[in-house]
Amino acid sequence: MDIAVLMLVGGVGVGIFGSLLGLGGGLLIVPLLTLGFHLPLREAIGVSLVCVIVTSSASASVFLERRVANLRLGMTLELFTAIGALLGGMIAFLLDERILAALFAVLLTYVALTMLRPRSAPEPDETVAPAEPGNVAPTFLARLSGPGYRVRNLRPGVVGSV
Repeated sequence: MDIAVLMLVGGVGVGIFGSLLGLGGGLLIVPLLTLGFHLPLREAIGVSLVCVIVTSSASASVFLERRVANLRLGMTLELFTAIGALLGGMIAFLLDERILAALFAVLLTYVALTMLRPRSAPEPDETVAPAEPGNVAPTFLARLSGPGYRVRNLRPGVVGSV
């Protein structure tokens, strides 16, 4: 089969699953490029980052239009993820490619195991006061600001938790 057809099918598949699962495609396209097209890992990472920009931008518009994305939270995290991305990009060129591959494999394994773990029932959202008769402002305003996000169940050692 022609390599262009394989890239087209692989790219469309990565785009669909990446936006469907909120991955942007990076977890899928790096293995596709390294294992399927035999690109060096650093080159696959660079290509993946460019692809993720496009898939994230395209799918984010759908999630924003349907009001299921918290724009304020996303814009707040943008600053910190940009700083992390700059640091990660610099570190990627300091590490041996085998170490990068091992880190990527550990990440894929962790994500897979985490997704397969059974989940507990969601806790009730205590950030919004219950509506009282004649006072719909708290629930109405909460819905305008997007989904309510908060940190729950941090594992020991994550972000300084004990």
